[in-house]
Amino acid sequence: MFAGTWTLIKLILRRDRVKLPIWIVGIVGLLLSMIPMLRDVYGDTASLESLYQTFGTNPAGLFLTGPMDGPTFGSLMTIETLLWWGLAIAFMNTMLVVRHTRQNEESGAQELLLSGQVHRRTGLVAVMAVAVVVNAIVAVGLGLGMALEPSWGVDQAWLFAISMGVFGMVWAVIAAIVVQLVESARTANGLLAALVGGAFLLRGIGDFMGKADASGLVQPSWPSWLSPFGWLQASRPLTYPEWWPLIIAGVFIVVAMPAAFFLLGRRDVGAGLLPSRKGKARAASFLRTPLGLAWYLQKSIFIGWLIGVLVLVIIIGALVPEMTTVYESSQNMQLLIEAMGGTGALVPAFLSAMLSITILMVLAYAVHALGKLRSEESSGHLEGVLATTLSRTKWIVLHMGIVVGCGAAMLALSGAILAVSVNMVSDFHASIGDYTLAGVSYLPLYMVFVGMYVLLFGVLPRTAGFVTWLYYGFVAFMAWLGPILKLDQWVLDLSIMAHLPAAPAESIESAPLIVMLMVAVVLIIAGCVFWRRRNLLER
Repeated sequence: MFAGTWTLIKLILRRDRVKLPIWIVGIVGLLLSMIPMLRDVYGDTASLESLYQTFGTNPAGLFLTGPMDGPTFGSLMTIETLLWWGLAIAFMNTMLVVRHTRQNEESGAQELLLSGQVHRRTGLVAVMAVAVVVNAIVAVGLGLGMALEPSWGVDQAWLFAISMGVFGMVWAVIAAIVVQLVESARTANGLLAALVGGAFLLRGIGDFMGKADASGLVQPSWPSWLSPFGWLQASRPLTYPEWWPLIIAGVFIVVAMPAAFFLLGRRDVGAGLLPSRKGKARAASFLRTPLGLAWYLQKSIFIGWLIGVLVLVIIIGALVPEMTTVYESSQNMQLLIEAMGGTGALVPAFLSAMLSITILMVLAYAVHALGKLRSEESSGHLEGVLATTLSRTKWIVLHMGIVVGCGAAMLALSGAILAVSVNMVSDFHASIGDYTLAGVSYLPLYMVFVGMYVLLFGVLPRTAGFVTWLYYGFVAFMAWLGPILKLDQWVLDLSIMAHLPAAPAESIESAPLIVMLMVAVVLIIAGCVFWRRRNLLER
């Protein structure tokens, strides 16, 4: 069972020698950097008290961030980081396990490995060993960094860190089970993303249904205990520390890990325990066209991101009445909203800042969807498609057209649904037309990201996704925290988003939009030219 384990561990570490350090440094470094930034913005007693009075039992806040246990900096750090960084850790672990199990089988690499002196279960043993090490490094990094903060005790800092590490292992084990059930890495990642989102939603419902006890703490209802996010949150590491929730996670890992190995032994290599859904005897006429095939490959990604964006804007709209109290009573909050792009009157300033955050999700959709270009090429599927009468240029244009069209729809709907949700819960009247236009005004920015990926796909296809995601992370960081950190203006200007006005609070200017469109067109044309001239590259 353990034959070849060390060899496979070294292979995994070599393959992920760039990805894993980026994940670890990103999670640990960004979370620790939040401590001084949050202290500078919300550290005064008045801001903490105001936030607690508003978000302590606010239904929207309970659903999104969980309960705030008191007017303390530890409570603030908990609601700002625990669940959101938990999401990042969950995805780090699920993608790690899928990449080195189901994806290996799908590509045929697993059969090659099994032809040597490697046991059938060695691959799963190796990736779980790597997951243990990665989560341990994250936990140690967080523990050492947070132990330096005087706002909470050393034991509380280590409870926070260990809870994060154990939480990561819970999702690694869940991923180990899921990959035994389905046949493709794409399906496994999609199912795991749905499970992560569902677990987060279940925790939110439990917190929403929770009630305050005699001491004033909000105790979640039973749905939270069905979610790993609920177990993580129950430890209350920086407020009222409880170690016993770790027992729940530990028992789950001990029970579920053998189940993953049992399921592995019940299936063939390359197969899943769940039967594949049989397709129709004949494809629809639209699906038999190049455009239909491109839409078939892209629709699941679009629908998933669309649901996420719409849920976010509805929650933002629901927060408007509550934000009024916090904004008016805290000068630090006013500075924060203005730093994020909001200027002018209260509600338009807040909505403009939040709309810019929503746009970041739409940009993430673009990078994710365009990743289909590379995955189709690396899997070898594209070679068969291009063997028909379909040209290279038409193939890439079809995918770009779908991504651009879906992105434009998401931008328009983001603004429109935001205005509708605000009008339903507050006295402020948001013009649906103005907010729809504000969303669409980010289309040139969206096009630049499309052009960037297409150019890199034409020139350096193996690094296209990594480089584009890296710049996206920089843009997101600058949008969230750049102004708060008081960075030099030239650094802020490196983010293309900094050159757009924060609509609708600010007037939309045509000059930067035209320049961005021109840049996007040049990038797209150059990318298409390089794409036509290079050879197909598989893994």
